[in-house]
Amino acid sequence: MSTTDTDFQPLPVDEELLKHLVPIRDLQPEDRLHLARKTKIIELPPGDFLQDADEHRWLLYLVEGALELIDRDRHTVKLRTDESRAHHALFAERSHGVKAVAMQRSKIARFDRQLFSTLMEQEIISGEQLETIEVGEVEGNIFNAIMHAFNQGQLKLPSLPEIALKIKTAASNPNASIQDVVRIVEADPAMVARLMQVANSPISRGIEPVKTIRDAIVRLGLATTRNLVVSLSMKLLFKTRSPMLRSRMHDLYDHSVEVAAISYAIGKRCSGLEADELLLAGLVHDIGVIPILTYIDDTGLEIENRAEIEHIIDKLRGVVGSMVIRNWDFAPQLATVVECGHDWSHDAGSELCMCDVVIIAQIYYLLKNHQLDGLPPIDKVPAFRKLFKDKSDPQFVVKVLEEAHEEISEVMKILRM
Repeated sequence: MSTTDTDFQPLPVDEELLKHLVPIRDLQPEDRLHLARKTKIIELPPGDFLQDADEHRWLLYLVEGALELIDRDRHTVKLRTDESRAHHALFAERSHGVKAVAMQRSKIARFDRQLFSTLMEQEIISGEQLETIEVGEVEGNIFNAIMHAFNQGQLKLPSLPEIALKIKTAASNPNASIQDVVRIVEADPAMVARLMQVANSPISRGIEPVKTIRDAIVRLGLATTRNLVVSLSMKLLFKTRSPMLRSRMHDLYDHSVEVAAISYAIGKRCSGLEADELLLAGLVHDIGVIPILTYIDDTGLEIENRAEIEHIIDKLRGVVGSMVIRNWDFAPQLATVVECGHDWSHDAGSELCMCDVVIIAQIYYLLKNHQLDGLPPIDKVPAFRKLFKDKSDPQFVVKVLEEAHEEISEVMKILRM
C-alpha cells in the first residue's frame, strides 16, 4: 500500500481505541491506521438519531456521549462510552429497524465497511496461510472469482439465521435480561422445543425436568443459550438446490455435527474452555465450504468429478471460512478454527485453545471412520500433547471418547432434530 500525505494527517479516532473496536482490531496496525484516516466523525445533538437502514455502508461506533438503541419491537438499550459494548458497532450488518438516539451531545465514528473488508481480505490473501499452499489454475481462477465477487459485495456469504442474529445481539448487551431472550426464543416454536430438549437431556444434568422455556434458559444460562441457539440454527445453512452438490452438503453437515459433538465432549472433560463454545466451533470449522459450493452451484461451473471439488475445497475453505466468521462478527478464536483447524501441526502456544480441541475431534472422527490418508501419529500432534499433557499413548484419547459415547450421541441427536 503506497504512503500518501493523508497518511500523516491527525487521526480522528484515538489510536489506542482502535485496538479494541470489534472487528477493526483484527486488522494489522498499519491497516487500522489507514482505515482510521479515512474515517469521519459525526456529531448528534440530543434527540437526533441514526437509522440502521441509512447506515449500512458504515461501521459506526460511539466515541463520546451516550445513546439509546431502540429496535423495531421498541426494546431499548442505553449505551455509554465507558461500557465494553461501545467497542462493538452500533448496527449489525443485517440489523433491521434499529435506531440510535442521542441522549446527550454525542460523537460517532463512521468507518467505511467496504474498505475494512478489502483491507481484511488483502491481509488474508497475503498472509501465511496462502504462502504455504500451492494454488493450481482451476482453484486459483475460482478463488480470484470468489474474491472479486466478495469485494463487489456480490458474494453470497451465508447469513446467520434471524433468530441466531437476534440472540447474538441480545446476549452481547450487558443489560439484556432473561425475559428479553425468552421473548426472542418464544417466537420460534421449533427452537423452543429443541432448547427444552437440551435443558432436560442428560448433558444438562438437571435434577428436575424444566417445564417452561424460561426455566430452560435459566438452567442453561444466557451465554450457553446464545451458543446453543446459534449452533442449533446452523442446519438451515447446509442446503443447496444442486443435485450434484446436495450429497456433498449433506456429508458436510454430518461431519460438522460429529466434530461438534466430539468437541463438546472434550470440553466437558478439560478445564479452561466452555463446552458450548466448542460445540459451535466444531459446527463452523468447515463453514467456508458453503460459499464455495454455492458459488459452483450459482455460476454453473462445470466440475469434472467430485475429486476435483474436494481439491478446490481443501485449498480454499480456510480463507473463505475466515470471510464468513469475520462477516458474522464472531470471536477471533473462531476465525483461527476455520483457518487452521485442518492443520494437524498447528501450534499457537502452550495453552490449550479452541482450535486444538477441534483438531483432535477431527482426527478422532477420521480414525473412527477409517480415513487414514495424511494422518500423522496422533501423539506427534501438538494439540494432543497439550490436551493430554501426561499421556503419550494415542489409545488414551480413544478411551476417553469411547467413555463419552452416549454424550456424543445425545448431542448429535439434538443437532440433527
